[in-house]
Amino acid sequence: MPVRTFPTRGQLVAGFSVLVAAFVASLAVGLGQLLRGSVRDAALSGAEQTGRVFAELEVGQEEYRDGRLTSLARRELDRAVKESSTLRAARVWGRGGELVYSTSSGVARSPSPPPDVLRRALAGEVQSLSSSRAGRRLLEIYVPIRLAGERRPRNVVELHLPYGPVQTEIDQATTDLALLLGLAALLFYGALLPTVLRGSRALADHHRTRQLPLQRRIRRAMRDGELWLAYQPKRHLRSGEIEGVEALLRWRLADGREVSPGEFIPLLEPTDSMRDLTAHVFELAARQAASWVRDGFELDMAVNVSACNLREEDLADRLAETAAAHGLGPEAFTLELTESAVSRVADREMRTLSALRARGFRLSIDDFGTGESSLSRVRGGEYRELKIDRSFVRRLDEGGDSVLVACIVDMARALGANVVAEGVETEAVARRLAVLGCDAIQGYHLARPLEADALAEWVRSSRADRDEALTAA
Repeated sequence: MPVRTFPTRGQLVAGFSVLVAAFVASLAVGLGQLLRGSVRDAALSGAEQTGRVFAELEVGQEEYRDGRLTSLARRELDRAVKESSTLRAARVWGRGGELVYSTSSGVARSPSPPPDVLRRALAGEVQSLSSSRAGRRLLEIYVPIRLAGERRPRNVVELHLPYGPVQTEIDQATTDLALLLGLAALLFYGALLPTVLRGSRALADHHRTRQLPLQRRIRRAMRDGELWLAYQPKRHLRSGEIEGVEALLRWRLADGREVSPGEFIPLLEPTDSMRDLTAHVFELAARQAASWVRDGFELDMAVNVSACNLREEDLADRLAETAAAHGLGPEAFTLELTESAVSRVADREMRTLSALRARGFRLSIDDFGTGESSLSRVRGGEYRELKIDRSFVRRLDEGGDSVLVACIVDMARALGANVVAEGVETEAVARRLAVLGCDAIQGYHLARPLEADALAEWVRSSRADRDEALTAA
């Protein structure tokens, strides 16, 4: 009977290593084949995605007159090319194949697009071509541009982007596993890194170029009345009086869909459009505050101001003029800034804050407790109000954060500021805040944000209930 021998530990390790190496090698070969065919497609797709940002852009009638783009539209297209890390040039072609506009990037002498490409782009399709010019490989994306209100495109924008598809061949017949694994690793990292870098640039461009159509849409929304304000009341805890409201921006599209401020405010803040948007919001708030005064009751109107607005040296004068145009003084308004914005205020922004205080506006720090502001930022009566962030208030019902809230209240008292608690949702939390010395509350326990007429009716009803309770007592 033959003796059965078992493999030694070394033989097992060697055999397992060979199996693993063979598996990794076959995986690398398959991955290499996949990457060879997909990297160029990924680059093309990423470029088309960048181009499709412009497909979202509707050129308004005010930006295209007499067969040519206006200076505003040309400047924004120039800026998109200049700020982009991917775009090299852009040209706008008319329906008849004529060159409507070309950015100053050295492509004016390039030939016209093929008629079939231009025709299909004008039919609403995104077309892609590749060519080599002056030693550079370029990808041309032809994207239709529509006039607002038109179903068919009027123009085509041609975007020039560089690309370099990865072309690597792997000898599948090689028997040297070490060399094969090395080639596979080089293929993997060599192909993946440019794709990742290209994708990151495309995402950065996507963020920048999204601002362009958004700025046009916001201007159109302001003009067409799509932007409106909802109002959430604030109640004084000791007196029970409704002492003011916070104006909250809302955007309702023509089809009835609502766009959350969190979706467009961060994109607008780095742009010049934020100045116009803040002015528009303050105008709506001042108009409504004046209307309520005429109806017989006055409410402090709180309006949110972005940190970027503090770079406007004429902000205090413009807001005061708007208030005066409606027969109101700055003392009728509270301007709210987030704590994170206050913590980043530089000398230039401090001068704007000083001008706002000198004019008579009340300043409030919103979301207090979540940022990094120091006591030096809130000392000396500079801010008349601190709003405790809802994350602290929400846990009061469970007995948590009472010490922190009490500390904020005590600090505000020492600084001469009032304290408002946001996000109050239950009567138990409201009573707990009253015990801790909080001045006022705001949240769903009182009311959700309401439209102007509904808010006025709610205030009247709330005051009637309070008067009835006082009479019964």
